[in-house]
Amino acid sequence: KGRRSHTGSVGNTRSSPVSRDAFNSAEREVTEIREVNRKSVPRNSLESAEYIKVITGLLNAKDFRDRISGIKQLLSDAESNPDLVIGNIVKIFDAFKSRLHDSNSKVNLVALETMHKMIPLLRDNLSPIINMLIPAIVDNNLNSKNPGIYAAATNVVQALSQHVDNYLLLQPFCTKAQFLNGKAKQDMTEKLADIVMELYQRKPHATEQKVLVVLWHLLGNMTNSGSLPGAGGNIRTATAKLSKALFAQMGQNLLNQAASQPPHIKKSLEELLDMQI
Repeated sequence: KGRRSHTGSVGNTRSSPVSRDAFNSAEREVTEIREVNRKSVPRNSLESAEYIKVITGLLNAKDFRDRISGIKQLLSDAESNPDLVIGNIVKIFDAFKSRLHDSNSKVNLVALETMHKMIPLLRDNLSPIINMLIPAIVDNNLNSKNPGIYAAATNVVQALSQHVDNYLLLQPFCTKAQFLNGKAKQDMTEKLADIVMELYQRKPHATEQKVLVVLWHLLGNMTNSGSLPGAGGNIRTATAKLSKALFAQMGQNLLNQAASQPPHIKKSLEELLDMQI
């Protein structure tokens, strides 16, 4: 059985011209790009398994140059054959996710920049892997001292919010806003405020149920100066943004619910709602 031209593009032998002509004999009218796309679609599960073996082998390679090659190959496949990637998304991204926080900063950066380009191609098809993807993107990168990596991770989070159903992002973003530290906690809290504005009208109950837990956590642990014990950095502005977003959607009901919290939480909320941001 001859190898597909697709796997040839990542280092294996290509199909002979004869086999390509035979495969396309009935389709002389199609464009050259369409022809390439057609040939690289796996025609059975055996070829699909072969592709997974090749791409994950590159993504997990010891040599950082091979890992970068695998990342670039994955982007090419997502562009030319999204169905190939989507059909095997869990297995592929189980390998790819580690590249998003690779110990080699070059690999780390290429992976984040590639993820940014793949999100508009894959969109809601990312849903099966969103819970493993978000920690890989934000946990280390949003607290990175490397400005390039921090900026790239910020772009990826923004692309997720823009191209993926925000309901899929609600729980993982809440988790990160609650449990991360430092700049990452601030950034994810501000991003959660954006999700509230976009999602509340469509999913009011779920938004309240999940986001109020985060808000009470932030208000309950914040000191008068706006810092959180052990968190590093000032969370006051981000918490004010989240408070105002919820108040814009919930109105007086937000204050009513705060009344059932400890008094200092309600007091902090009222102060933040008056704060200019």
